[in-house]
Formats: sequence, C-alpha cells, structure tokens
Amino acid sequence: MVPAIPVKAMNRGIFSAGGVLVAMLVISVFSSCSPQKLMVAEMTGLMETGAAAMETDDDLDMLQQALPANIKLMEALLASDPQNERLLILLARSYGSYAFLFLDGRIEALQSAGPAAAAETLPSLKARAVRYYGKGLDYALRALEIRHPLAAERLHRVAESSPFVQSLQVRDLPAIFWYGFNLGGLVNHSRDSVSTIARAHQVEKTMLRVLDLQADFYHGSAHLVLMAYYGSRSPMMGGNLERAAEHYRHLKDMHGDGLLLADLYYARYVLVQQQDRRQFEQMLEVITTNPDPDPQFRLFNRIARDRALVYQAMADRLFEGS
Repeated sequence: MVPAIPVKAMNRGIFSAGGVLVAMLVISVFSSCSPQKLMVAEMTGLMETGAAAMETDDDLDMLQQALPANIKLMEALLASDPQNERLLILLARSYGSYAFLFLDGRIEALQSAGPAAAAETLPSLKARAVRYYGKGLDYALRALEIRHPLAAERLHRVAESSPFVQSLQVRDLPAIFWYGFNLGGLVNHSRDSVSTIARAHQVEKTMLRVLDLQADFYHGSAHLVLMAYYGSRSPMMGGNLERAAEHYRHLKDMHGDGLLLADLYYARYVLVQQQDRRQFEQMLEVITTNPDPDPQFRLFNRIARDRALVYQAMADRLFEGS
C-alpha cells in the first residue's frame, strides 16, 4: 500500500532531489572500494526503518515530492549491488505505492467528472500508472528470482503457477506480496490488454498464499487486494461478493475501526455491487468525518477519506438505477 521512505526529518535532506546527487557522488567514490556494499546496506536499512514513520504522516504534498527522489536514490544504489534483494523489494514497494497513492485516486476522480473533463489527462495518467505498476512488478519478480531463478517462467505457465506459488515460504513474503500488489494495479489499468488480463489469476493465487503464510503481513493488506479482486469482477471471471465480504470481516477483526481503507473497499467493491446506496452513503459519511482512529494508519486513513469524497461524487453513476 505504501512505500518505504526515510524518516520525515530526512525528507528535505539527503532524500531531496539535491540530496540524491550528493548520494550518487558518494556511491561513485566508493564504486571500486570494498566498503561499497556496507554503504549500500546502511542506506537500505535507513530506508526500511523509515517506512513506519511515513505511515504516520498524512502530508501528501511533501510525500509526493520526496518519493521520486527516494526512488532514484534506490536505483542508484541498486546499480552498485544488482542482486540486493532488500533494495529490489523496496523499489517494488515504492513504485507500486506511488501509483496507488498519487495516481489511482486522480484517475478515479477524473473518471467521475465525465468524458469531457477527463479526455486530455486521463490517458496520460493511466499510462503512468501502468508504467509504475509495471516497474514495481519487474522489481518484485527480480527479488523473487534471487531464490527462485525460474520464477518468471513458472508463473507464466498455467500448469506450473499454482504449485510454484504454493512452494513459496515465509522468506519469500515481501517479494510475492509486492508482486501480487503491483500485478493487481497493472491489471486494473490494462483492461484492453488480453495478455495482462490473462495474468489476473496470479493476483488471487499470490495473495491467498500470503494469507496462508502470514495473515497479518503488512497490516493484512492481502485482504484489501482480495476484496478488490473479488468485488470488481463478474462471477464468470472469478468475482465473489461473499469472499470479498469475508476478507472485510477479517480486517475488522484484525484492526477494528482503526483502518478506514477496509471500510472504503467494502463500500466500493461490495456495497456498489449489491447496489446498496443507503449503506454505501452512510459508510462514506463515517469515513469522511472520522478523525484518525489509529495514528499508525494516518497515511492510509487520509487516502481513505480522500477516495471517499471521490466515491461520493460518483454515487449517481455507481447507482444508476437508484
């Protein structure tokens, strides 16, 4: 859902655009020295540690400015250590999270505004989302292939994908989660690509495996992905409202009322399918007026409130028969 970036105090320092240039100079100095990998490990650890701090910050403007510089720094570090699994996972997380945080909401807002308002900017935004989710997917696959060199080949073969996913273990959790997350975003924005849509089943398989291995991994976000998966598809394509609602119940058991994204997804992917406009509007009203119920989810809850406003504006289109 969100990327790992440095602690807030550092967002305007080394992780600014100018700071990236300084970091790149440092990398070049050490490029032929034995301390190079130590330096990369230190920087990677710093970025991993900062992830929790970011999730308690709802300053989207600052985060949107800081994250691209952070991504470029990570890619510079990766050039010095291409097999660094931690960096690959951070990049998969960051690209996918940037698309989720800053592109998906804008795309839905434009779609709700109607064809005339969306005509010029919507295609370019969707192209960016496809590109970023695609980059995140590639980095996650590279991380997975460090331990499983034939991962890409096995995932693409229908007969082998299920046994391969079931063979993955706890140590593979970050790579397989961000693989499924980015693939889900890519499928969502590539409805006109037959080859991409054909891979949608991998989203379900990977997220179910994440839940088998560790249900609360990354705050139980696999439940959110599966809510969207089952709630946005027709029954013939694997959609199942009861399963979507079941994943909502698991999140409520896990976080109570602390994670507003759970309520948002339930409203968008279950209540809309059920055409229950009354409960939909009631739930969105609670989300938009609810103060932060849990500080650890401040960023997630800010996103939920912003998206709830978009869905309120879309209500007439979502409930055309009501």
